[in-house]
Amino acid sequence: CIPHILSYYHLKTMSSSGEQDPAAMPILLAASLPVGFFLWGIVTWMRLRPKLTDGSEQIFHGLLMALVAYPLGLLIPHARIKKAMALAHGASLLQAALLIILGQAWHGTFGYVDKSRSSVAAKWINLWGMWGNTFGIVWGAVFGAKELFYVTKFFVEYQAPPWAEVVLHVLLKSQGLCNMVSFVLVMKQFAKKIEMDA
Repeated sequence: CIPHILSYYHLKTMSSSGEQDPAAMPILLAASLPVGFFLWGIVTWMRLRPKLTDGSEQIFHGLLMALVAYPLGLLIPHARIKKAMALAHGASLLQAALLIILGQAWHGTFGYVDKSRSSVAAKWINLWGMWGNTFGIVWGAVFGAKELFYVTKFFVEYQAPPWAEVVLHVLLKSQGLCNMVSFVLVMKQFAKKIEMDA
């Protein structure tokens, strides 16, 4: 489904602008790589979930995000907003590293008790903040959404369907809120751990 959406909007954009990129990998192959890695990772994650701690689960998602992020670079020539797809590629790699670091520090440094209510809540909020950002930027890059104002504010020709703008608005606003809430929760837990150890 996702590769076909990418293919449709790529062909629509190319036919209207007359642009061609003969060096680019075919759109279906380029889109199938990150989508395939993501689906494989989700299946593996579901199988391993009973054995993962809240910390190691975030490490797993960090590794999966890095695996998905690398082939996103192949989609840059096909995106309606190429700068946004390049941003998704780079930002996802940085987020992957952050997830791995947070996962390693989750129980020892921050003092979260595995499977406790506070640990599970902070973990899920953190994961959605990271994945939501990746999904949102890729979505905006594919559809040419104006909601990506920090990339597209100087490019008035971009115009996504209204429903695509709404989806991106929900993705970016929810993930931004989740990122802020997640770090507030982690900082509070870290402060609590320091006070207990003092």
